[in-house]
Amino acid sequence: MKIVSNRLPPIKAELGSPVNPVKDLTAITRRVNHPVQHSTTALAEMLHGHGLINKAQADSINALPEDQAIQKILEKNWISSRDLTLWQAYRMGVAVIELRGFRGSAHIVQLIPGDFARKFSLVPVAIVGERLVVAMTDPTNHEALHYLEFYSGHTIELMVAHQEEIEFTIARFYGEADDAALIKNIGEKPASKATQEQQELERLSQTKPTVRLVHNILSDAIVNRASDIHLRPQEEQVNIYFRIDGQLIKMRSFEKHAFSPVLCRIKIIAGMDIAERRLPQDGRAKVVSNGHEVDLRISVIPSVNGESVVIRILDTQAGLRSLKELGFNEEDNQRFRNLIEHNHGLLLVTGPTGSGKSTTLYAALNTIKKRGVNIITVEDPVEYRLEGVTQIQVQPQIEYNFSRALRHILRHDPDVIMVGEVRDTETAKMAVESALTGHLVMSTLHTNDAASTITRLLEIGLAPYMINASVIGVLAQRLVRRNCPNCGKTENIDPYIRKTLGINDDEIFTRGEGCEYCHQTGYRGRVAVYELLSMSPQIKAIIRDGVHAEKIESLAIKEGMIPLTQQAISLARTGITSLEEVYRVRLG
Repeated sequence: MKIVSNRLPPIKAELGSPVNPVKDLTAITRRVNHPVQHSTTALAEMLHGHGLINKAQADSINALPEDQAIQKILEKNWISSRDLTLWQAYRMGVAVIELRGFRGSAHIVQLIPGDFARKFSLVPVAIVGERLVVAMTDPTNHEALHYLEFYSGHTIELMVAHQEEIEFTIARFYGEADDAALIKNIGEKPASKATQEQQELERLSQTKPTVRLVHNILSDAIVNRASDIHLRPQEEQVNIYFRIDGQLIKMRSFEKHAFSPVLCRIKIIAGMDIAERRLPQDGRAKVVSNGHEVDLRISVIPSVNGESVVIRILDTQAGLRSLKELGFNEEDNQRFRNLIEHNHGLLLVTGPTGSGKSTTLYAALNTIKKRGVNIITVEDPVEYRLEGVTQIQVQPQIEYNFSRALRHILRHDPDVIMVGEVRDTETAKMAVESALTGHLVMSTLHTNDAASTITRLLEIGLAPYMINASVIGVLAQRLVRRNCPNCGKTENIDPYIRKTLGINDDEIFTRGEGCEYCHQTGYRGRVAVYELLSMSPQIKAIIRDGVHAEKIESLAIKEGMIPLTQQAISLARTGITSLEEVYRVRLG
């Protein structure tokens, strides 16, 4: 935990530089006893005066209410939400506290109920004399201040923390304790006839403890950036796992007697049959988190110990990225932009499931739609909603598949078409024909690298001349986990890994050691590594039936393509990821 200086920095580069690491209460005490003076400068004027936004941007928000101005600043990505938090705190004369690594005290945390902490986004930090120091996102909330004094019996001293850190800390401190308290209030289902049992389960699923328990599990998963929630029943308990950055992490467990009402509640919100326990079921639902909708795709399958649940979380706010955020170097960023600015051709993004292909395509569509073109997508499923884009969901149960949807799309006057996946020969031929008739077509394919994508197209039945005439580029990618910024240390590397990757013994790399901030994994967040193959005349000249992928790759490298493994090693050398991660995603 750190106190962040809110003395007005002279230049933007110093904004938010942490000082005075807090190992005890010294820094907090100093801040409490010597408050910073309040600044009455208007938000737009202050941000413009210190070079964070330009005059046109300041003028556009000057007449807006402050909450709308803040919303616009964040939507337009003029400055980061973390930097905006610091500047707002400066204006109000409130210190900023960084909660990374904050361990807290059970006695202090228990002064504030979990429900209240979640509602007002706050965390009790320390007791200094007669004052309770509380970190929150909005120190102007007088209602919260009043209740804080009532609940705790202390005078309140407020500090500001970033929303993401507050939510993470709340989930860590209150999650398991809240679950235990709620489960005590969930009654066990009676042993009775099936119809009575079903009615009782439905009643229990709608009781306040069950509803809150399910809500807390979903909320904590979203806060922890989980892509999936797993509820796995065992003989005596139910284990909760979150998939974070591609890795399953056990978060906590609860007593099995509470699982039936929880499962029933999940089935109800997903539109499933609560009486069906012998067959798998799929459903979907929507929840609201921090003011935006999150889609849930829910799967229930019977197992030996009961029905197992997996909930896929599709958070549009977390999932949508700009091209700038994908991790391209400057040269490849320009090459990729050049590809998506074509008015016709086929662009393929390849990699295994979970390698970020959809994220890359959505980022490309976000850039393309600024040109004022007609964009139509056909997907399974539609993961993120894009304003100004016509998105179509395939329906296999009524034989409305990718190829059939493509036939109808062509009559809808599209400029750009995005096909979720090329799964068969018919879809591949339709995509190629669409590209040949003056449309930019983007799609995904499950291949390991860029060069083997070409040979895969040949294998599924496309003639060499069709590939040469339509394909403009192939982007192969993987996701590697980022080193945790809070617990990095020198990496201990297996000699075999060094030998396999061709790394000298004297090269030093970094890896996260593991801390509470990264759930002891050593990693937090992911970044794409890739190789980008552009279809040059020389590559087109060697494409024919029976051509080896190695020959295409060798020529592409000569023309400037950096292999995916080499891209990943470059990231490891800068400390972004570990060599262990590079070895995991390497090609060849």
